[in-house]
Amino acid sequence: MTAFWIVVASLAIILLAGSARHNAGRALTDITVLVGMFALLAIGNLLLGTMFDTGDAAWTIAAVVAGGFALDAIYGYMAPQRKRRRDRALRDFWHRRRA
Repeated sequence: MTAFWIVVASLAIILLAGSARHNAGRALTDITVLVGMFALLAIGNLLLGTMFDTGDAAWTIAAVVAGGFALDAIYGYMAPQRKRRRDRALRDFWHRRRA
């Protein structure tokens, strides 16, 4: 149950950080990606749960991933210039990789 509250708090932090930066669209995009990752995690847990006892591994992974997204949102709020540089560097890396 603790992992559930970590996930909910992380979603709230992402929304608050995005709203404070006047960039709610980016926050909603992050949440959409996070929900998609949760769906893939749930499907994987369902498939693996038929063969193994997975316990609370899916909730733990979901809490860690959501916490990472929340930390990224806070980092973007505290240092927006460095985050833009990092995002630009990642974008350039992927463009070079495709070519």
